[in-house]
Amino acid sequence: MNPNDVKLNLGTINQLMTSAQAQAIVDSVGRQMAANAGDGFEYVARPHRWMARGYVQTISARARRRQARDAVLERALGAVRK
Repeated sequence: MNPNDVKLNLGTINQLMTSAQAQAIVDSVGRQMAANAGDGFEYVARPHRWMARGYVQTISARARRRQARDAVLERALGAVRK
């Protein structure tokens, strides 16, 4: 075996990606992003079979217009990045 070969343990990676800790990190960032976006945005946790995930969505017509005009979610994501 070449010393540069890497063999991934996909089962362990899957366990990490779907763990409660990974979902907690995703949830934390999602909630912060929704809060930064302001009124009319909410975070929804949607764990998936292969990974922790969630999304921020608009819940009002005003928020949809703000998102379309001002890219509110993209700006909120920039404020959350570390």
